[in-house]
Amino acid sequence: MESESLYGAFKIFGNRFIEVAEENPDAELSGCPGWSMEDLVKHVGMVYGTVEGIISSNNTERPPEIFASSPNGDVLNWAQNNFHKLLEAMNGRDINQPIWTWGKEQNIGFYIRRMAHESLVHMWDAETVAGEHISVDGDIACDGVDEYIDGALQFSADPTKEFHYPTGSIHFHRTDGVGEWLLEAADNQLVVKREHAKGDAAVRGSALHLLLYLWGREPENLEIFGDPNLVRSWGSLAP
Repeated sequence: MESESLYGAFKIFGNRFIEVAEENPDAELSGCPGWSMEDLVKHVGMVYGTVEGIISSNNTERPPEIFASSPNGDVLNWAQNNFHKLLEAMNGRDINQPIWTWGKEQNIGFYIRRMAHESLVHMWDAETVAGEHISVDGDIACDGVDEYIDGALQFSADPTKEFHYPTGSIHFHRTDGVGEWLLEAADNQLVVKREHAKGDAAVRGSALHLLLYLWGREPENLEIFGDPNLVRSWGSLAP
């Protein structure tokens, strides 16, 4: 997926998130139990502020103070300002420019891709309160599935805690375009095959719904085959 398309998607998703949050400031989030809209805005605003600070530093070493702090006052305005500052920091940058990241790729392109999909998932969280979801390009969402599998699913486990992949393979089949994945573990190392194959369990759905499932949400219109407990286990690994 080209970074230009991902940057455009990030801009759409971020603006939509701010719009919905502004219209539903006191809402409780059914998709994020225990979280209010204000909690979600604080989280997203912190992520935007953190990434903007990293990109603006042009540093290839991990910053000593990585996380942006949240304000005591107008949280939504603070998050919106962080969003626009991040868009500006990314705009026109060489995606291959080396920079520190928390992922495998150490360049600006990593953050453009990560922020597009971070914003997509949390936009969906916010939209669930409003009861209306905007249309999302299936290929963007499909890239989000790949980004999750290649990133968070393998590199975000807390190294201080024991982590185990589920015992049993799972196959994902995208129904709104090209996209199939078989995930299984060998010696607790993830093995990924992007092909049509039979797993111990299977999940079929649109790219967006597969992405949401992988990030621990419960979208409708997923077809589940095989052991539901195994499916539930693979869908509960997101950090």
